[in-house]
Amino acid sequence: MNRSIAKLYLISIVLVLGACGVSEKINTFTGSIMGTTYTVKTIGDKGISQQKIDDRLAQINQIFSTWDAKSELSVVNQQPVNKWTKVSGELFYVLKAAKEIYQQTDGYFDPGIGHLVDVWGFGANKTAQRPTQSQVQQAFENSSIAYLMLKDDTHKMVKKTRDIYIDLSAIAKGYGVDEITKLLNTKNYLVEIGGEVRSAGSNEGKAWTVGVEHPNKAAPIAMTLKNQAIATSGNYRHYFIWQGKRYMHILNPHTGLPANSDLASVSIIHPQTMVADAYATAMMAMGSQRATALAKQRGLSVILILNQQAHFKVTKINL
Repeated sequence: MNRSIAKLYLISIVLVLGACGVSEKINTFTGSIMGTTYTVKTIGDKGISQQKIDDRLAQINQIFSTWDAKSELSVVNQQPVNKWTKVSGELFYVLKAAKEIYQQTDGYFDPGIGHLVDVWGFGANKTAQRPTQSQVQQAFENSSIAYLMLKDDTHKMVKKTRDIYIDLSAIAKGYGVDEITKLLNTKNYLVEIGGEVRSAGSNEGKAWTVGVEHPNKAAPIAMTLKNQAIATSGNYRHYFIWQGKRYMHILNPHTGLPANSDLASVSIIHPQTMVADAYATAMMAMGSQRATALAKQRGLSVILILNQQAHFKVTKINL
């Protein structure tokens, strides 16, 4: 799946888990999916198995993968302009959520910019040469989820009004986390895919705790999750130099250029991992001023870490 519009970097969450006592055994399942790894930890759930987890994640990957030309999303991307296409309830649900968050973030979360991702070499097709302004402009004209129409009638239908390329990498991992939690027959669990985490209940009577990595190698910022999810987006590990300046591998959908953000990382705490995943991407692209305003407007719980020029200042909002 991981062509990744906005997350071509190592997600900076380190799990910090307390030791499990002898009274309740903690079961751990690990594996690989969506171009990354996953971890599922449960307490008191005898019904879950590695096979159930792998099968469900394989189903999700078959819907959302942009690496697989036969995936459902790839089929949608291959459809001609102005043709209504029937899609599954799952793909429709995530596309609808993506369009809503696109609107809520003033377009800073935009999974319709796949052509721009390719032009800049951030997708599956790597390139050592950066694009010309003409190439960027051409891709920009066909890059926005605004050019996708949804129709929820007898069937779930979608239609592209321009030849856009949709990449849901910055929301689908979070959706995968949320879906795996639905398989679990326990109130005590922690699910993580590629650094996106959701937990519920407790571990030996204590809430699950995660550590948000600090860019300057200081101690991780400990966050206690109380039936919540956390997703982190950052730019301090993966970047490139272009025309003498340092740029992140996150694009500004409004310009088609790499985002000129003063943020080193953003962590979002939310009941839904899918939503946290998308908002973290958007806030990295928009910068701290807009991110702060958005967090206050929508009541989001956020950790902003400014870049090196701002001495990696940490700001917590609604926490």
